Amino acid sequence: MVTLEQNPLDLRRDALREIGNIGAGNAVTALACLLDRPVQMSVPHVGVLQANRFIERAGGYEALAVCIYLPVKGDAPGHVAYVLPFESACQLVDCLLMLTVGTTREFGEMERSALMEVGNILTSSYLMALAEMSGLNLIATPPGLAMDMAAAIVATIATAFSPEEDSLLTIETRIEEGDLKIEGHFIFIPDPGSLTAILRALQVEF
Repeated sequence: MVTLEQNPLDLRRDALREIGNIGAGNAVTALACLLDRPVQMSVPHVGVLQANRFIERAGGYEALAVCIYLPVKGDAPGHVAYVLPFESACQLVDCLLMLTVGTTREFGEMERSALMEVGNILTSSYLMALAEMSGLNLIATPPGLAMDMAAAIVATIATAFSPEEDSLLTIETRIEEGDLKIEGHFIFIPDPGSLTAILRALQVEF
């Protein structure tokens, strides 16, 4: 629980980390049911980053990534997405389809469908946590999937849905199951003014 006596930067970090932890708890429960096996999910980093800083954390401008994204309507419209490095996405598909890790190297209709399903679960879990903590009405619409360089994915979504916004709410996640370690990033790309509205609703500011 955050308190008003804290430093504003600490307030923001604590509020976002709490969102990340609640979202991870929701997501890991749903994911364990989907996989029919226990999994763990941690949240090693949360924050508000400029787009170029996020791209660096996601592996660099030329890193191949997979993105499951959902337009968001309501009190703070924008775009919510789950971005995975290509290798992590392949491992996740192997896990979902009960294949030997290393089997998947490209995405056909079945692989894309599996990623869309789990991506929808993860992004919806975090969006629900964000809505519950902020008290804002946030409505997700049907998801889409893109595979490209991380920079191209972020640029395309940001340009199409929030051309004036350069800040992203980011929650880094790590899914673990046995020797399997899947890294990903939940991001919220807001329409102009939406990120400020969310932080104000959480009683924190830039």
